[in-house]
This record gives sequence, C-alpha cells and structure tokens, in this order.
Amino acid sequence: DCSWPPNLELFATLEKALLTYPTHRVLLSVPGGLVLNARKTISWSDEFSRLFCPISEKWALTEDVKYSGKPGHDSRVTALVVSSDGQFVATASTDSTIILWDARNAVILQEWSAHNGGVLDIAFSTDNRHLMSAGQDGKVVIWDISGSSRQVAVLEGHTGSVTGCAWSSDGAYIASRDASNAPRVWDGRKRQPLLLDGTDFKKTNVKPLFSPDSRWLLVHTWNECGVWDVGSGVYVPLQFQQDDDHLDFASVVAFSPESTHLAVGYVRRGTIRIWDLATRRGPPLLLNADKYGTYDVAFSPDGRLLLAALSGGTAKIWDVHTGAIVRSLDGHTSMVCTARFSQCGKYIASSSATLRVWRASDGSCLAALSDHGKPALHVAFTPDGTGLWSATEKGAVLGRRLRDAVPDDVMF
Repeated sequence: DCSWPPNLELFATLEKALLTYPTHRVLLSVPGGLVLNARKTISWSDEFSRLFCPISEKWALTEDVKYSGKPGHDSRVTALVVSSDGQFVATASTDSTIILWDARNAVILQEWSAHNGGVLDIAFSTDNRHLMSAGQDGKVVIWDISGSSRQVAVLEGHTGSVTGCAWSSDGAYIASRDASNAPRVWDGRKRQPLLLDGTDFKKTNVKPLFSPDSRWLLVHTWNECGVWDVGSGVYVPLQFQQDDDHLDFASVVAFSPESTHLAVGYVRRGTIRIWDLATRRGPPLLLNADKYGTYDVAFSPDGRLLLAALSGGTAKIWDVHTGAIVRSLDGHTSMVCTARFSQCGKYIASSSATLRVWRASDGSCLAALSDHGKPALHVAFTPDGTGLWSATEKGAVLGRRLRDAVPDDVMF
C-alpha cells in the first residue's frame, strides 16, 4: 500500500517466496521501473525498507509487485561461453567470479571467486571437464569443473592483467595475451611454456584465437596480420592491399568453421578484411562495412557468409567469396554490440538496446527482446539450437528457450 512504514507483512510474504526461488540471485521489478538486485541471503524486508524509504512518496508498493529469477554477477560480464557438448554455460565478471550454469535449465551449478581482481576471459577445454580463466592478477588458471570447482594449474609469466585466453580444439595448445599485448603459448597437456617463431618480439592487439583445425594462431599488430603455424612454430605473415592504409585498431576476429578464411573487423574505419588461408596468396577481400566501426564478426556454419555487428545500428551479411552484401538486418536503434548465427544456420541473434532474433534465410525479425533492460554485450546459442543466452555490462545473465522467444517459428 502507499503508507509508510511499509507493509512488512507483504514484504515477509515476498521474502519467503523469493528465498525459496531456485536461483542464486533475484531481480525484483516494481511499478515505476525500479529494479532491485540482491543475493538470496539478504533479508528482503530490510532491503525494501532501506531502498523504499527515500522514494515512498513517489512509488507505491502494491500487490502488483512482480518478481522473476534473473541471476547473474555483481558487475560487468566479460565473457560468456558455451561448452561444445551444450551442457554448460560459463560466465566471467569483473567482480572476480565465474559462474557455471546448467545450459538447459538456466540454473547455477557452481560459483566461485577465481582471481584477485576481475576475470577477463574464460575458455572450455575440448572434453569440457576443465575451464580456463584469465585474470587481472596476471594469472591464467585451469579449473577442474567435473565436480566442485578445483584449481589444477596456474600458468604464470605475464607481467600485467591477462586480457584473453584460448584453448586449441585438439587440446594441444593454450594461448594467452596480457595488457601489454604480449602473447604466450603453452603445451596444453603438460602446461609448459612454448616458444613460437617471433613470440619474443611480436605483439598482438587482438585476443588469442586458434583456428578450428588447431593449425593456426592469429596475431595482429598495428601494421601487419599473420598466423603462427603452431605445429612447426613458424610465423606466416598475411598480405595487405598494396599501399593500404591499414593502421587501424583490429577489434574483432573470426576463423571460418573449416579454417579456410580469416575475418578481421576494425573499429575506427569500420572496415573488414577477409583472408583466404587455403592459398595465403594475394591481398584480402576488403569490405567497407560501416564508417563508424565494426564490433563483432561471425561466419555462418557452412562458412559461406560473414555476419557483422556495426556501430551504425545494423547487422550485415556478406558473401565471403565475392564480398557482395547478401542482407542487411535493420531495426536496431543504436550501436549493435554483437551478432551470432545459430549452429544450424537458421537463426541470427544481434544485440543493441534490444536483443533481436532474425530468420537468416530472409532477414525477418522474429523477436525483439527487452528483458535485460540494458544492451547485451555477449550473445550465444546452444549447440543444439534450443537455447539463447545473453549477458550485460551490469552483470545480468539470461538463458532462454528459443521456442519461447519465437514460438511461431521454432519447432523442437
């Protein structure tokens, strides 16, 4: 009701319901747009009294209060990854924690403090029994997640925050990069450092990324792009266009599923370059995507198409071989942060102020979701195509059944 002190009986009833809700953290939305985000251990009666006192005259607490389970982190989510078998989703945050989720039921399985400082990147091992994390404390840590989270190895040697980490698909190699852009490579099984040709002087301004066939490790500096053949340890430079003004910040990268092509998106001029790794001859295909910047790139599952999230408020699709625009996904009203194909290739998800789901074949918008309230920085489909996950800079993480988001289009 509108009186103050608040209706503590109503609060106690809500508290009892919320504390039995099967999630670690709950968001409570009330009339007027206020959202409370608290852990289950908080007394909701006390929390309501504390937060509602200054605004009691502006918002009335009524029995129309609605709550929903939206667990997550306490601050920005830095990474969201899905295990290759589709059983797990892992998220990392600047709040120093990692959360392991049941991908199908969207409930928390494990949560732990992983680093002394923020966790900046994570990656699953090939067998999905281990999770690797990169932290602001300069460490790369490997965790056994088959039972309760247990630290099994620490890879040290970086001199600053470790901003990225990657595991090759065959499990043979690990790569990481720190804030000084210095890359390091380890034997993925023995956890011993390896020296590839040029790693003592090369710098890379993109997160470490292995090709799907585990042959190549990408490196991109301010004035060149190349790949290391991790088997032989030899560095292979890739050609730019002749007289190309390519001194731009490479922001996003992707290998095609068959490891035949490499795409690099640039944040300042909005260009995208696609190299043919099968021949490694000639300059890359140059796409003038968006003059304000490219914020994500992803290949279609068959490798024929390239999807990009653009600063100008659109996502676009190109033919990888010809460079022709196949489709423009219009409808966002602000910068598109990320875009992804589903593994079946039937759907696309892109995020700005809303998270939109598109039919890839004709570009139809099937859903515009605003359940986060904030732009989702990370979006991922589960491998079987039944789930859609997203996470925001405020720490919220949502897992959805795709059939709930687009009920008229999805058949499972």
